[in-house]
Amino acid sequence: MRGLKNYLIGLIGLIVALTLPFYTPEGYLFLFGMLFLFLILVLSWDIIVGYTGQVNLGHTVFVGLGAYTAALLQVPSRFESFSSALASMPPQNQFLSILIGGIVAALFGAAIGFVTLRLKGYYFALVTAILPLVFIQTVYVFSDVFGGEEGFSIGLERALSQSPVVRYYVAFAVFLLCFLAMRYIVKSDLGYRFMAVRDDEELAEALGIDVVKYKVLAFTISSFFAGVAGATIVLYRITVGPDLYDIPLMLMIILSAVLGGLGTLYGPLIGGIIVYLLKNLFLKTMIPQGAFVNDEIVLYAILIAVALLSPEGLWHKIRSSLRS
Repeated sequence: MRGLKNYLIGLIGLIVALTLPFYTPEGYLFLFGMLFLFLILVLSWDIIVGYTGQVNLGHTVFVGLGAYTAALLQVPSRFESFSSALASMPPQNQFLSILIGGIVAALFGAAIGFVTLRLKGYYFALVTAILPLVFIQTVYVFSDVFGGEEGFSIGLERALSQSPVVRYYVAFAVFLLCFLAMRYIVKSDLGYRFMAVRDDEELAEALGIDVVKYKVLAFTISSFFAGVAGATIVLYRITVGPDLYDIPLMLMIILSAVLGGLGTLYGPLIGGIIVYLLKNLFLKTMIPQGAFVNDEIVLYAILIAVALLSPEGLWHKIRSSLRS
């Protein structure tokens, strides 16, 4: 019965997502496409935090790496002041750029994880919290290549498609593929080893699990999907900028996963939908101009309230209701 309920919920969600372009204005359709890509960020963060128990506060580093990689592969002339060989490179296929964006993010994730995941306790969280601040400086220092504070546009002709409807469906397809891949990982033996590391590192070591190896592996997988999402975001919205490295995006990812329920797969999905639509659709119209709070303050207040009142997240409550 439980499996049937989950199947029906998934089927309804799939039908809604596939039919959305038929009755949704173009502006809102763009927003829902961006929502799918944001959900990949939340789910990928949950792999290292929710399933492996390592508090990563620098997830946006990998979003930015994937994003700038994909953008530069579409506009290689940005390398002109850096390398004439790279500048003369032809623009790459968009889907190949997404894959390369994910691979670049994964390689950086593996290198950073190999060094930092040997740290225990809060040290790993502190190190990762600094990473976005370091990487965002590269955008300003090498502004000829990365476009500085304003970033740069790849042009509509280099987007996923010139049609907003096709771009929406591609964003949904990328989300669906990433979701199914991450679901397969967390339900496999590999996912159970991640959870064993999360629950008790010493016991996991006693059982023969190489704790550092699986932490690095989880961090690399998480980074790959963040890079894929970052690359797709750029090819979807046509621009790249330092906001993809920035702290507000990181806080939205954290709030979404915590609100939905860490280590639950479906919890971050629910939290991500609520938080993204609250910020981009409802709060901006609900809060009057000149009010002493803005949408971000409201979201941060929700994060504090959830952490205090319902640290297990919404998904546990929903799952209890479904079981009953």
